Amino acid sequence: MAWLLLIFTGVILILLHKQWPKWKKWYVVTFVTALVACSLASTSLGGWLAGLLAQLLGALFGWTGARPALVAALLVVIGILAVAYGLRDKKANTWEMCCLFMLPLLFIISSGPIAAGGGTFADAVTNFGSQGLGYLISG
Repeated sequence: MAWLLLIFTGVILILLHKQWPKWKKWYVVTFVTALVACSLASTSLGGWLAGLLAQLLGALFGWTGARPALVAALLVVIGILAVAYGLRDKKANTWEMCCLFMLPLLFIISSGPIAAGGGTFADAVTNFGSQGLGYLISG
């Protein structure tokens, strides 16, 4: 169901940017981006992308001796603060949506209580979207 939600919300996000400018409100774009990101993280493709991101973090910060899980946990905290600070102006800027899109993938990489809480939140958002989509399909 995560794949179906990923495809559905991805198409909705593309249509919001191309065809439906009337519905392109900051809260709609933020919510749909969160659904896309969390559903991507719940698929095998998201696990593969998280593995690639972990390798990239290891390559970038390997010279410091920091593990990718620690760097990802720090990036999660920075990303949450950046998204919260950026959404104060009630505009869905590109960098805020990129941070929001990367957060579920960083939850997979990081370890500790940040990863546990973030993973639970990402699963809850995915289940919320899947249940809503199932309700829409079933009528």
